[in-house]
Amino acid sequence: MARRMDTHTDSVGTSRTSKHEIAEAALNCFEQYGPHRTSMTDIAEAAGISRKTLYRIFEDRPALIEHILDRRLIKMGNKIRKKIESYEDLEEALIEGSVISIAAARGDKLFNEILQKDTNHRVDQFLFQGNDRILRDMTQTWSPVIDKARAKGRVRRDLSNERIVELIISIHALLLMRDDYGKDEQRAFLSDLLVPAIMGSLDKA
Repeated sequence: MARRMDTHTDSVGTSRTSKHEIAEAALNCFEQYGPHRTSMTDIAEAAGISRKTLYRIFEDRPALIEHILDRRLIKMGNKIRKKIESYEDLEEALIEGSVISIAAARGDKLFNEILQKDTNHRVDQFLFQGNDRILRDMTQTWSPVIDKARAKGRVRRDLSNERIVELIISIHALLLMRDDYGKDEQRAFLSDLLVPAIMGSLDKA
């Protein structure tokens, strides 16, 4: 099925440009100049539109950055979905699935460059909170293994799947910022913080 484009007519009414096309133009500029050296004027020129049209489509630079990060996060999620869904044990999924997820994010050079050199408060919020589409996508990814554990009484009863995913997103964001943490340190952090937050003190139950 063809992808539906969100298109906009430019100021002279002679062309139509989608968010996808602008994001592609921005990515080309980022690769050429670096995210922090790329201006909105550069992006408008690369997309063949006026700055006025660009700001009608994306209200400001953070909105454009969030759109680009959203696309890259969804793409990463699609790559690791089958692996996460394959886990039978929730604790293993939370630890090893998270390590895989963080490795995928760290392996995306442009994603990391944007976070390190083009971040601001709104982008930080996006990283920790995601958006409705990311929450929905990640809930779909994690629900099979969560539901298996829930059926065995191994998940805190007060947490919905959506709330669990919110916790996972926040912990992943923290670990992405800890670039001094290798995989062993990540596993220890996840075991100490994420697993008990979701599964509770099972040994005391």
